[in-house]
Amino acid sequence: MIVTVTRPLASLSFLKTSLRAFAFIACVSLSMTASAHNVLKSSIPADGSTLERSPSELALDFNGQVRLVKLSLKRSDESIDVGFKPDLTAATSFVVPVPELASGTYSLEFSVIGEDGHTVAGHFNFGIGMPAAHAESGH
Repeated sequence: MIVTVTRPLASLSFLKTSLRAFAFIACVSLSMTASAHNVLKSSIPADGSTLERSPSELALDFNGQVRLVKLSLKRSDESIDVGFKPDLTAATSFVVPVPELASGTYSLEFSVIGEDGHTVAGHFNFGIGMPAAHAESGH
């Protein structure tokens, strides 16, 4: 009696190849996701906005969990003390109270550390009672 088992072996080979391909695609997808840097999704005030009066707070909303490690607010070349202290607690949103701000153009600079350990810096501008300064290229 001769038994032929070529069909099951062919199916098993196809299954192994399919699983390997799936594993490869999954690994590539995860590595691409892990290497993507966090970005600022939105802010209050918004980049380039003109406000009629001083905001009571600044709000930053990111696309993932980050630790806000630097935040500085400037009017022209004058630094405005907002009492910011770095916090190692990760979050997607941060709210920072600000003192009453005079009319003028402001620049807010920040640095965050993402879940992947990379530090990302960014900035945006806004104006109070006048148009915001144009952002420099290379945000």
